[in-house]
Formats: sequence, structure tokens, C-alpha cells
Amino acid sequence: MSTAMKQILDHFLRLIKNILSQSAETPPTVSWLLEHKTARAEQSALTRGRTPTASLYRMYEYLVVGFTIGLRTEIEYFFNQPSWAVSAIPDPQDADPQRYAILSVLPYYLCKAFNRLIERGLPRGSPAIIAGNEAERELRSRPVVLEEEPEWTLRVPPLSEKLVIPRRQGGEPEEEYVSERFMTKNIMIEEPHVLFV
Repeated sequence: MSTAMKQILDHFLRLIKNILSQSAETPPTVSWLLEHKTARAEQSALTRGRTPTASLYRMYEYLVVGFTIGLRTEIEYFFNQPSWAVSAIPDPQDADPQRYAILSVLPYYLCKAFNRLIERGLPRGSPAIIAGNEAERELRSRPVVLEEEPEWTLRVPPLSEKLVIPRRQGGEPEEEYVSERFMTKNIMIEEPHVLFV
């Protein structure tokens, strides 16, 4: 094996070791995710668990690395947990200001995605397959209960320094595509694609 191949292999093994050493109990930082963006692209999130908070942290990971399919899949997973009201997501009280600021904006996008479907007659907890007019009538007869953001999201302060989350292809987001909602927390990121179905 050539010296160049050994160096590449050593680098690759160090990268894998770093990824595996990230504790599932401590979600990765924004800087760590950006540093490992290429390796994390299209990979499952490191955060584990079947709770609203764990799901929110997975969304955070997918958002930062620019894995839109992962983000939308996680949002759909959350939608299909009808007992998880968005307004009841517990305050994670994350000690990392950047991570906490991002987490505080995500419930807005959950409400945006979910309420779009709810207003169209597809409430949370709907079956995956709606067969026939009777099933459709039953869904439409359910009360319309729109999702709301948790109160704690309003208490999370904007970051003191602007955080720029690069586009998936690299580079700063173009001004016309920047998320206004994230900018309220001093985070410059492209408007995330959160709608599904």
C-alpha cells in the first residue's frame, strides 16, 4: 500500500472514530456538525430516543448538515405521533446557545407543516391510507385542532453573534432565500423545506 493510500485510510479512520465518539446523550454542536457535514450528509442523526425532545434534536442535526430528506422524514415521524402536541414540547434548556436558538425555531416549522395538513382535513393520527368516501368523511368530521408553538420558544434570546449555516452546496445562503424566522434568532440559513405529503 502506498504512503498516500495509508494517509487517506488513516484520515478516514480518524473521521469515523470522531463520528462514533460523539455521545448520543450529548447532541453534537453546530460547529461539529458543520465540520463533519460531508460525512454526516444523508446519515441517520446521532441523537437517539423516541420522545418529542429527541425528535427535535434530530431535526436540528438534519437542518444543520442540510439533509432535507432526513429533516422532512423526522417531521413526518413527529406528525404521526398524535400524542405529541407541538405546544407541549418540553423546554430543552440547552446550555449551548447556538443549538438552543435553532431548537427554539423548529417548533414554528412543525406548526407550519402540520397546520397546512390539518386545515386541509388531514388531522394528526390519520391512517397512512385513506380508502373510500366514508373514511374521508370521518376524517373531515373530526374537530380542527391547530398546533401552536410552545411558550419557551419566545424566551430563547437571539444569538449575540450572527450564526451562518452554509447552504448544502457551500457558501452563504442567498438573501432572497434566507429564513426570516431564523433571522429573528440571528441565524442566517436558507428557508427549510418542511412541507410533506
